[in-house]
Amino acid sequence: MAAAVAFHAIQRVTNSNLVCYINPYPHGSISSQFLQLTTLTSMDHLTQSQPDFHTFLRDWMIGLEHYLHQLLHHLEFLDQQDEPKLKQLIHQVMTHYHEYFLAMARVYHQNVFLALSPPWFSSYERTFLWLAGFRPGLAIRVVKSCGLEFTSDQAEMLDRLSVETKDGEKMITDRLARLERQVVAPPMLALTRMVGKEVNGMVNQADTAVDRLAEDMEVLVECADYLRGKTVAKVMGILTTTQTVRFLAAMAQLQLRIRQWGQLREAEARGDANLNLPLREALIG
Repeated sequence: MAAAVAFHAIQRVTNSNLVCYINPYPHGSISSQFLQLTTLTSMDHLTQSQPDFHTFLRDWMIGLEHYLHQLLHHLEFLDQQDEPKLKQLIHQVMTHYHEYFLAMARVYHQNVFLALSPPWFSSYERTFLWLAGFRPGLAIRVVKSCGLEFTSDQAEMLDRLSVETKDGEKMITDRLARLERQVVAPPMLALTRMVGKEVNGMVNQADTAVDRLAEDMEVLVECADYLRGKTVAKVMGILTTTQTVRFLAAMAQLQLRIRQWGQLREAEARGDANLNLPLREALIG
């Protein structure tokens, strides 16, 4: 599988052009059904996965901030950097993102429904998710929005990749819609209410139906991960080394900013916004 990268977009895109990418469930029904299935089928995984991934995500974000500082430093002193050093840094950042995707894969192999609406993200962060990650086309929106100058060949390749990625997204979205119809169909709703209960010997049938749905959703998330990784790999194949450094810095900046905004909003909802005054000043400033 292509190297996987987790990101959202650059800061300017966050504030203006992400609306059409924010919500993969425009009617909301499948999201609520997934949450219901998570509660019904995987309480043991809820208790096991959450603390482990919370800890991993906290440490991973600290690492991302560290790499962001390195990326920005190299961008500031580009004339003094040689190609091997930049490529080594790019490899380190990509490896860091790959570790995130490996950790997420362990979660959705345990409980795909939990990964689709992860409790370790704030509600604000979750609005940016599409099948447990970023929408693949965002990679192209990032690279076109972070101030890079492209040759005519690069621009043409990015345009072709954009069309290809949209086609891939549509195929996955169509499959998701078919699964959504299965989830909200009366027979499936009845079976989900029977999970863990024996009604005329039908408990096994209910468990089997939910397990089959989980397997189908896991395959769909894997397809989305593959498209994410393939799109990012192709974007980076189009860019020069220096452009890639700028691209990765923009991705990291936005991902960290989205997380900070989410934490600030939750702190304000709890009434302890004063504890986050430095964060508020940094975000607004």
